[in-house]
Amino acid sequence: MSSQFLPITKDDLAQRGWDSVDIILVTGDAYVDHPSFAASILGRFLESKGYKVGIIAQPDWRNDDDFLKLGKPNLFFGVTAGNLDSLIANKTSDKKARKEDMYSPGGVAGRRPDRAVTVYCNSIRKIYKDVPLVIGGIEASLRRIAHYDYWSNSIRRPVLFDSRADILVYGMGEKAILMIAEKIRNKETLVDIPNTSYISDFLPEGVGLELDGYEDVMADKKKFIKSHVDYHKFVASAKKTKAVQKCQNKYVVIEPVSLLSTEEFDGLFELPFVRDIHTSYTEDVPAWGFVKDSVVSHRGCYGGCHFCALGIHQGKQILNRSMESVVNEVKTVTSQAKDFKGNILDLGGPTANMYASECGAEQQCERASCLTPHPCKFLKLNQQKHLELIRKVNSLSNVKKVFINSGIRFDMALMDREYAKAIIKSHVSGQMSIAPEHICDNVLTLMNKPKNNKFEEFEMLFEETNKQNKKEQYLIPYFIASYPGSTLKDMYELAMHLRKKHLKVKQVQSFIPIPMTIASVMYYTEQDPFSGNKLHVAKEEERLWQRALLQPWIKTNANFLKKALEKIGKLKDLDYLSRA
Repeated sequence: MSSQFLPITKDDLAQRGWDSVDIILVTGDAYVDHPSFAASILGRFLESKGYKVGIIAQPDWRNDDDFLKLGKPNLFFGVTAGNLDSLIANKTSDKKARKEDMYSPGGVAGRRPDRAVTVYCNSIRKIYKDVPLVIGGIEASLRRIAHYDYWSNSIRRPVLFDSRADILVYGMGEKAILMIAEKIRNKETLVDIPNTSYISDFLPEGVGLELDGYEDVMADKKKFIKSHVDYHKFVASAKKTKAVQKCQNKYVVIEPVSLLSTEEFDGLFELPFVRDIHTSYTEDVPAWGFVKDSVVSHRGCYGGCHFCALGIHQGKQILNRSMESVVNEVKTVTSQAKDFKGNILDLGGPTANMYASECGAEQQCERASCLTPHPCKFLKLNQQKHLELIRKVNSLSNVKKVFINSGIRFDMALMDREYAKAIIKSHVSGQMSIAPEHICDNVLTLMNKPKNNKFEEFEMLFEETNKQNKKEQYLIPYFIASYPGSTLKDMYELAMHLRKKHLKVKQVQSFIPIPMTIASVMYYTEQDPFSGNKLHVAKEEERLWQRALLQPWIKTNANFLKKALEKIGKLKDLDYLSRA
């Protein structure tokens, strides 16, 4: 192994004295050799196990040339849309083309196709009919069962069918990709591999959950709801049995999860990454700027927010790195980065203060969230250990400051106010991003988020701590417009709340129903999947109205704001809300 980039051309192969590669990883992202990029971490991991790996980054799918760049792999093609779902990367919440792609050189949009996994696979299959295709990443992971597709407004079958791939890797794929490589090399059948899904002609043994079939969930919304609720509970419980779903007289088989050990997880970050964008690029990749001075401490999230894909993708079990591993990586960052200025911009994971959390129960339960509607009695938080990790890193000679920019759960932070005060005092870079998402408790319940009084309690703690330390810092709250169950009156309440606090929210997310999330079920069926109650779901122009209520001072929102206020009989507040 060496610290040079993985090969991307036949000239690169020649420089290494290779005639061919074993595995080619195709990604919708630019090639950045860093552990935060899926193709890079998998490529380095396979390389460490003795496999010859090449990368094809952002191939032009409109012709065959890029897919031919490295020739035919000896074992398989691994295909991912990249770190983002391609439809979310390419389209706004209103289904319009985005103007920027953070994972492309220069931020240029349009360098990956919609439904990239399927498009790439079909291009490869046309050229290399007999080469095994392995798909993974968040786009494939969130389409492993029949799901609602917002962009076509339809129920789509599992992505294995459309992509014609041989096997799908969901969630965290290091163990799975290695087993797949070994089985293909040994000419063995691709079954009984953790974190994978495949198509079978028959119902296998060891099935713990049989979901209603694709044809059934497409025809019956009640069955669609049940399939998703059942599968979420199955994933949350981490059962060591298979799940299956029938589709077109075949079965999609989903194998159970197997997590890495701490030692295996630590080992991933010791691999010889160049930690830079590929030298072939003449422009920066914007996403690289966010991660180059940041370090991941763990994977997984037990927050269970209904709009979020993390729980169904990474799982709710927390996989921690050792403190020694994190400290060693920071030392690498400080010594290897070309322009390191002394600040570690983030030290966390999906939720930073979940580091070192443990479940004290003897077996996993079916709760998607360990925190709502109330904290589980078996949940063992250890936020002081996260603070200890931060302080160890901050004590390194080349480190001036450690910031936590990935975000913390404020309801968790309130369970250890000393931890919260320490973060606010020393590890906020002037602005602290926080995600209350709404202020109306009826909407927050549908989101599976803590009640608004918890956010207000954290706001008070934030202000008190800043006052005690004579600091001028600001909370930057994130809110979602048009969430299922959120009415215009709910958004009006939120708008009035923000106006009274003189808050202008610049970052507003209009709700996108991400495949396989509980919120996507709510959007499609217009029902609460747990109570069966009918939900108001904002669609078409009302989505623009709800967003306008969150940003009423923007001139282009004026007409939408007026219509929203007229609809709910609050036109008298137009001047008050829209005042700059």
